[in-house]
Amino acid sequence: MLMIKKPKKILIVRLSAIGDVVHVLPALRSLRSNFPDSKITWLVEDKASDILTGHPDIDEVITFPRRKWQRNILKINKITNTVFEIFSFYKKLRKDCYDIVIDFQGNLKSGVMTIMTGSENRIGFGKGYCKEFNYLFTKYRIRPPRKRMHKIDKNLALLGGLGIETNFHRPELPVSKADEKYISKFLRTNINDSFPIIVVQPCASRFGSYKQWPVSNYALLADKILESYEANVILSWGPGEIDVVNEIVMNMKHKALVACETKSIKQLIELIRRADLFIGGDTGPLHIASILGIPTVGIYGPKDPVIYGPYNGKAVVVRKELWCSPCKKRTCSDPECMTSILPEDVFHAVNKLMGR
Repeated sequence: MLMIKKPKKILIVRLSAIGDVVHVLPALRSLRSNFPDSKITWLVEDKASDILTGHPDIDEVITFPRRKWQRNILKINKITNTVFEIFSFYKKLRKDCYDIVIDFQGNLKSGVMTIMTGSENRIGFGKGYCKEFNYLFTKYRIRPPRKRMHKIDKNLALLGGLGIETNFHRPELPVSKADEKYISKFLRTNINDSFPIIVVQPCASRFGSYKQWPVSNYALLADKILESYEANVILSWGPGEIDVVNEIVMNMKHKALVACETKSIKQLIELIRRADLFIGGDTGPLHIASILGIPTVGIYGPKDPVIYGPYNGKAVVVRKELWCSPCKKRTCSDPECMTSILPEDVFHAVNKLMGR
């Protein structure tokens, strides 16, 4: 077993997605508290890198520009430059000579990145706790105490298996003063500041569309909230999602507020930080709200909330006990696990967290 003393350079490999990156932040906090003088670098994909920039526990963020390379590799006029960028990326990973590399992702892609570093001390999950033969790329393999455990606990267990002292400490999600001012201006000019703020995130990513609760249900839920509470209901949205939010507003009897455009994940973090309650499905924004300690209502269907649910004591998960749920499908022609959840079910969870 590897006994870690005082590594000079540590590389974290967790490439995506936003929610999964958030789930590694408590482990990052433990690494930093155990090794205050080490240089900690994080390797992450471009779509999730923004959440890590400026983080006080990270010395360097290396961005793996997967989307850019996929877009350019087959373009005749960009092949040469893309190949050069890939080679330079590989050289940097080798040149930095990391004392330890910790693969929190545990799949083929992260395994390839891990072995590309050339580090002698490549750490990851053991067979049965990772995917796509990832364990073949690591030298030290940790088996957490059980398979069905929350992602945050599993990540902490990876460090604990190395003899590193781990305790859950709520991590930081820093934003700039400019982003704070941007969200403050939106709220100052649009809400009644004597009422609580309820942020509703009705959309799922295209990749996670099978976890999408029906839009009509969000409209009915928002109306129920506004009929029962004096509150500011804000519908948040991301790139390509404004039409969904507008459809919800059009189908409502009462007036909910469409959030300002959040041009970065940092601005979305700041909006969520101002919330008194967050409502949404199993998406990155929900995990951000959870890690910030915001009271959270999670609407869950195909995913197991024991593993992927909100991680705080101020959360209520709404789901239906069906024979097929949880499951590991990426698509479903009849997502009954989501459609069988009624607005009344979610509203009951809202009442719990609002003190009724």
